[in-house]
Amino acid sequence: MSLKSLYLLFPSLTNPHDATRSALARATTCFPHVRSSFTAYPPKRVRYKCRSESPITATTTESTVDGEREMAESVDTGKLRDEFLKVLRSRRSGEVPLSVETAELVTKPLYQEASTPLFSEAMASCPKADVEKLKDLLKEENLHLITEAGEQGRLPVLIVSLKEESDRKRPAVVFLHSTNKCKEWLRPLLEAYASRGYIAIAIDSRYHGERASHITTYKDALISAWKKGDTMPFIFDTVWDLIKLADYLTGRKDIDPTRIGITGESLGGMHAWFAAFADTRYSVVAPIIGVQSFGWAVENDKWQARVDSIKPVFEEARIDLGKSVIDKEVVKKASYISHFVWDRIAPGLASEFDSPYTVPAIAPRPLLILNGAEDPRCPVAGLEVPNSSARKAWENAQCLEYFKFKAQLGIGHQMTPEMVKEASDCPNPVEQVVSESGMEESVDADKLRSEFLKVLRSRRSGGVPLAVEPAKPVTNPLYQEVSPPTFSEAMASCPKANIENLNELLQEENLYLITEAGEQGRLPVLFISMKEESDRKRPAVVFLHSTTNCKEWLRPLLEAYASRGYIAIAIDSRYHGERASCITTYENALVSAWKKGDTMPFIYDTVWDLMKLADYLTERKDIDPTRIGITGESLGGMHAWFAAFADTRYSVVAPIIGVQGFGWAVENDKWQARVNSIKPVFEEARDNLGKSEIDREVVWDKIAPGLASEFDAPYSIPAIAPRPLLILNAAKDQRCPIAGLEVPNSRVHKAYEDAQSVDNFKLIVQPRIWHQMTPETVKQASDWFDKYLMQ
Repeated sequence: MSLKSLYLLFPSLTNPHDATRSALARATTCFPHVRSSFTAYPPKRVRYKCRSESPITATTTESTVDGEREMAESVDTGKLRDEFLKVLRSRRSGEVPLSVETAELVTKPLYQEASTPLFSEAMASCPKADVEKLKDLLKEENLHLITEAGEQGRLPVLIVSLKEESDRKRPAVVFLHSTNKCKEWLRPLLEAYASRGYIAIAIDSRYHGERASHITTYKDALISAWKKGDTMPFIFDTVWDLIKLADYLTGRKDIDPTRIGITGESLGGMHAWFAAFADTRYSVVAPIIGVQSFGWAVENDKWQARVDSIKPVFEEARIDLGKSVIDKEVVKKASYISHFVWDRIAPGLASEFDSPYTVPAIAPRPLLILNGAEDPRCPVAGLEVPNSSARKAWENAQCLEYFKFKAQLGIGHQMTPEMVKEASDCPNPVEQVVSESGMEESVDADKLRSEFLKVLRSRRSGGVPLAVEPAKPVTNPLYQEVSPPTFSEAMASCPKANIENLNELLQEENLYLITEAGEQGRLPVLFISMKEESDRKRPAVVFLHSTTNCKEWLRPLLEAYASRGYIAIAIDSRYHGERASCITTYENALVSAWKKGDTMPFIYDTVWDLMKLADYLTERKDIDPTRIGITGESLGGMHAWFAAFADTRYSVVAPIIGVQGFGWAVENDKWQARVNSIKPVFEEARDNLGKSEIDREVVWDKIAPGLASEFDAPYSIPAIAPRPLLILNAAKDQRCPIAGLEVPNSRVHKAYEDAQSVDNFKLIVQPRIWHQMTPETVKQASDWFDKYLMQ
């Protein structure tokens, strides 16, 4: 059972003696070993400069100004927490002793939406113990906690757990719903966690569920808070309730007070974040699509999506400020009192209590932040400073493994099954930056490259001096497909210079490079460039085709790049094009490699050719040897990736739908789509191994040694730094699963940071696209080469 979590791995994180203290006393306590010396309070609001998108989703950013980061890291967390509690107390309707009342089961929960939601795939996917007649074994409690005077001081609580006769204390997790929903919506999560031994708890946040009377209750409360400034319905009032809830939970006989987790979705994620900041009794924290920087969004004009989620209050502010539209001033400033709109409804939310200060204050407790990489409400770019400051806080506490920030690629403002699983699983909220093979993150790139070259040399048919032979144009290229392809919209869309009679101005060369002895050591090369009389050295780009295609298929790209001043080059990869004799040549070569282990037709042999090609290109009088780019699609993307890893003369790199984690796919049972792309070799392996079906038995190491281990993406991709690298993938690509790029992406980002060239790395994942090169990816690769090669 995993959150293996609270139940087994985290019992020592909270001092059991501390658990008996009151909520407010505990909330002002700071862990001594993570406390920074106090340098400034209240913290000045971090003023961000918007540079680019997030490193995790699309674009890496520049290093944040040191002063901004230092300010976020120099806050006294104990004092900050104390000030936050003062703000919470400032708008209480009246403090009363905590009391408990029994309540009835809610049979018709109120959802403040036009259409009542019926099903959540994400919640339904939550891991559940395999228990027969689970419903019969669950028990449910409904109660109200009185957290303060007044109507909204009545906190509805739903508790689901397994019936047990023993008196043992169990771990608990508090679940918090999103805007307009209620605690009953969370029942699938409650039951799933309860099946695994947790006491699962949900509440109605302020002005939701039992605390609402109609579908505009929450909206009305926000508007009232703007007009009167006497309540804080956005986040803060519910955080007060959660402090009181912690008072109650830590006093229950069936709950271990040192093992109480908290999580939530969207608004619930914000509640979890701030509750964990305010009250250290929440010992493990996993906010989902909730953590963001409100101040950064205002400063960088990225506030619109968040504002739209609670638009009525901003519409009211717009009217009160005499504005015709909601703009930055409405969000940021109420002119007659010079206060932020956020500060009116949640004082300090966009300044001293924003994420750069409050997220690090959760250290050293385990914190897993789960966001969508393309979430406009929680822009990942705005978390650069919070993430950096949080890492520093956990490093100072000597428990960096307890912090993890994960942005799911290709996902907007949505809780996904993957997020639910990760929150459920997190044995440590950070992966120990160690791969399945046990290799550490800090790999010596030169040493790794040297080892890779040894592997390439180990299966050469015979070393020969590089030689060049003339060749003729191929008029009937061989495609290893039943129906040869005829047109590619993506390639046809490639940017082209507006030149009349372009074809008459282009020149073509066909030649063979002899890269090693034997039939496959004859490398067919196609060059296309503009006819020029000058002797100037031009930039070059090497293009690599996908499986079963050939260099001639790439002609639209070659001509487009040539029109813009490049020397455009394409080759036939091993056992393709002129190097194939029939439509099964490549399949046959793969099967032979499995049986004999004497060649490496999958990726590696072609990488050897590309190193020899670099020898040739760097000596040509018309090519600038410092400006040679490389790109390719699918198999060609893999060739580009590994060639750039092996040979630093490829100075700009843009693999398209090729980069993936081979080892990750095997370990996570996501290998099927990639295997199906070269299925004959795996069928042969199945038969040779005496199996009835294809499984994950080691095949990669026989046909491409180290591909799923020491030369896999987590190690070879960072070795490309600091050269410009653009990885173009598709969000739904089953052959290159985006989830498998989490560790490679993290490591490559660090490699570029260490090289002080973070602008040189970018990962773009195109939403809703499968294994397909699109006009968008062609344009992005084209722009990337123009940026770095046409200077």
